[in-house]
Amino acid sequence: MRCLSEFFKILIFVMDSLRLLDACHDSQECYTPQNFKGYYYTAEEMEKLSERQKMKCAGYCQDKNVTLICCTIRTLQEKYRLLYTSCLEAHLPFGFVTFGVVAKPNEFPYMAALGWRIRNEDGTESIAYKCGGTLISSRYLLTAAHCFYHSSDPPVVVRPGGYDLNITTVTDYEIDQIIEHPKYEYPSLYNDIAIVRMAKKYFSNTPIVGTACVWYGPVDEQQVTAIGYGDTQFAGTSSPLLMKTFLSTISNDECNEHYEQDDVLNSGVIATQLCAKDYEKLRDTCQGDSGGPLIMYDTLDGYETIAYVVGITSFGIGCGTGTPGIYTRISEYFDWIEETIFK
Repeated sequence: MRCLSEFFKILIFVMDSLRLLDACHDSQECYTPQNFKGYYYTAEEMEKLSERQKMKCAGYCQDKNVTLICCTIRTLQEKYRLLYTSCLEAHLPFGFVTFGVVAKPNEFPYMAALGWRIRNEDGTESIAYKCGGTLISSRYLLTAAHCFYHSSDPPVVVRPGGYDLNITTVTDYEIDQIIEHPKYEYPSLYNDIAIVRMAKKYFSNTPIVGTACVWYGPVDEQQVTAIGYGDTQFAGTSSPLLMKTFLSTISNDECNEHYEQDDVLNSGVIATQLCAKDYEKLRDTCQGDSGGPLIMYDTLDGYETIAYVVGITSFGIGCGTGTPGIYTRISEYFDWIEETIFK
């Protein structure tokens, strides 16, 4: 939704088979109501536990027609919330050295591309990647809700890992579920966020952690990194290579000076949105970058440098014009993300 004209191409389609209320799955991390970390078990798997272990099972989740229960063997309650704890554990340090030289892996292994099945003129089928996403766990990614209105059909695959889209030797993962934010209404710009679940887990083969963490606090005016496969210039050709650019976040008050209130932004830029720009008016996200992340880095003692997704590319006017782009502010949806994935 990088061009305003896209907002008026309203395409209605049915995706009930993909949009489900719950997103949990067997063997997924969970918290019991008493805040003990565990994993979801089926009823059959739970029967294999000892009676003592069964006494610690509490908290249910529905995965399609299967009822799952959260069981734990932990004796200490968790200090942090599950979404944050899960991310921290993925960022524990480890080494990766080849012949004494530190290997240089893919810089953004948490980047993903959403692919749609298209029919070519010769009657064959292929995959067209039209939106980006951010892996926040081995099966879940965040993207923009408006991406699912690019076509009368939903996307069918995810290409995780930040790979060149022309490579034929990497694996695309089938999509299992698509969950739009319940308050998103196309073509509005508000609540432009969705969660995609892949049919199986993805594990990065690089020493850099293959997931980004979900940011939970305010974002000061600072430098962030935008990544995507979109056009390198307005109305230009999209890039099969993953591109990055550095932008600066700005206040919503400053951002509102660039946007008029209209049908898709009738309340102006609000607290659930984040704006970023390039003061040199050269760099920006563009068409095809929708759904991709704004990344901010932070360091914690005892952990690798942590990449946080602070925004999701949502909307802009042109590309590199100096007009700030509008992004979904992730911290405002932390509760919804955690509730959707883990509860």
